[in-house]
Amino acid sequence: MEINLKKNADAHVISIAGSLDIYTSLDFKNFLEANIPQIQTENLHVVVNLEKLNYIDSSGIGMLIKQLNYVQELKGRFSIANMKPAIEKVFKVAGLTSYFQTISEDEYREKYAV
Repeated sequence: MEINLKKNADAHVISIAGSLDIYTSLDFKNFLEANIPQIQTENLHVVVNLEKLNYIDSSGIGMLIKQLNYVQELKGRFSIANMKPAIEKVFKVAGLTSYFQTISEDEYREKYAV
């Protein structure tokens, strides 16, 4: 798995490439918590770009939920962008599409892509 961070005026954009699974989910947690401000602020917005994510398992989904809760505890917002159809299907089957705020490809390109 590869993780990258880009900050802009509106958000911390974390891009994940590869797999988010039992072997890599802790790396994602550590990366996010090390790179996101630990102070409570309503201006905090974390966008997780899944454009290059090829695979996710229940551990990866569980970690996304934990990080959503972590960011919300900091009074921030947590969004997911650019889910591939196969990844989106996993979210739908798990009943999580309404749990996560999602960003469309067009909105992502307009607001967050550099």
